[in-house]
Amino acid sequence: MRDLPGRLVIADALFRRQYFILGSTLLLVLTVAAAWQWSPRKYEAQTVLLVRNNRAEVVLTPGQSPGALPQAQLNEGQIATEAQLLVNRSSLRQVVQRAGLTPPGAAGDALEQAVRSLEKELKVIPNPKASMITVRYANQDPQKAANVLRQLLATYTDQHIRVHQAAGTDFFERQAADQGKRLREAQERLANFQRNSKIVLLHEQKELNLRRLMEIEAGHREAKVAFQEGTERVSALAKMVAQLTPRITTQMRSIPNQYLVERLQTMLVELKNKRTDLLAKFRSDDRLVQQVEQQLADTQATLDRAVKMSATEQASDVNPLRQSLDADLARAQMGQKVLRARIGMLDGQIRSFKTEIAGLERATASYNDLLREVKSLEENYQLYSRKWEEARIASALDQQKIANVTVVEDPEVPASPAPRSLLLPAGAILLGLCLILCAAVLTGVHGQELHTPEAIFQASGVQVLATIPERSRQR
Repeated sequence: MRDLPGRLVIADALFRRQYFILGSTLLLVLTVAAAWQWSPRKYEAQTVLLVRNNRAEVVLTPGQSPGALPQAQLNEGQIATEAQLLVNRSSLRQVVQRAGLTPPGAAGDALEQAVRSLEKELKVIPNPKASMITVRYANQDPQKAANVLRQLLATYTDQHIRVHQAAGTDFFERQAADQGKRLREAQERLANFQRNSKIVLLHEQKELNLRRLMEIEAGHREAKVAFQEGTERVSALAKMVAQLTPRITTQMRSIPNQYLVERLQTMLVELKNKRTDLLAKFRSDDRLVQQVEQQLADTQATLDRAVKMSATEQASDVNPLRQSLDADLARAQMGQKVLRARIGMLDGQIRSFKTEIAGLERATASYNDLLREVKSLEENYQLYSRKWEEARIASALDQQKIANVTVVEDPEVPASPAPRSLLLPAGAILLGLCLILCAAVLTGVHGQELHTPEAIFQASGVQVLATIPERSRQR
């Protein structure tokens, strides 16, 4: 309830200043209409730029050429960057000088004022969805409007190429040469290490040696088992050979001594004939006769023994079982010698492979370090070489002024003036109307005249009992 009288005071002040408000409003509308109608007409030139991203990320691969690469998608930041390049102070200063927006030789404040004026009059409208930038400029002279945009495009193209040109071509070239030199040195160290350590492919060699060692150890175990079995077989064969004779009797026959009997019988007959002759000449007790008698007795005794005696004929041959066992024993002993030699050879091979594997294990750390160094340097060399090639190609394209911005619509001299917008006069009228109302309220509330009982009471402190309105101010 306390703010209601204040509102009544404002309404009363506006009502009492109605003629002032109406007159001021009419004067404002006429002034704005006249100014809008008699203001100079401007010709607006327009150009449209298409921003591409064909050279932003040039990647060189063996199977793909730069021309076959898909175009990268532009973001709003890239479009805004290109729009900012269009209206930077350095470019606008050159445009002002080339387009003749200032007198020849102008500098200092005049030049900066022209640059600020051009910056305000240029309309740069980016369209990120279409990757396009629209630039508009209005001037009273249509030729100058088109010329300003042409100079702006020329300056922007040089500025764009300068900003986006590939930098560091010499740096990448030096880095590629340095990395190539270091790579060759690392490869030479790796080759010397492989030659001194007799390493070609470390992991393959280790795997091959381990597999070969396992095979040799399996053969060594088989040879030892075979040697043990052969030792037992040789021992068994030796026992069996010891129990057998080298030869066996194949035939035995008993033969009497016929020649001796016949010989003794002949001698006995001859001695009997000699005794007969002696008895004819001598007596029986004669010494000669006695001797013959003794010989007869001895010969008869020998003949009797010879008749009783007989000769035994025996035939023998090699024992085939002993012979077979001897051959088996000889073969078993020879096999044992072969197995003993094989076991010794396998022992040497096992020691050799274990020594080689231990050497490979000791060389693994150094070999892996050298291999990682070579691989890292090779990747760095390829990276710097690729970057160098990309920078060299981009530099060549920059020298030919091949940019990522294409002029879709060239600036042309406008044939008719640009339609004028009603927003500015409407805004001027609204702003003037607001100022008129504020002035009416201020003069009505804070003026010297007293129009209400409350104002009289506040001014004099005397309570007003009644008021008599004038006929011309009746409400």
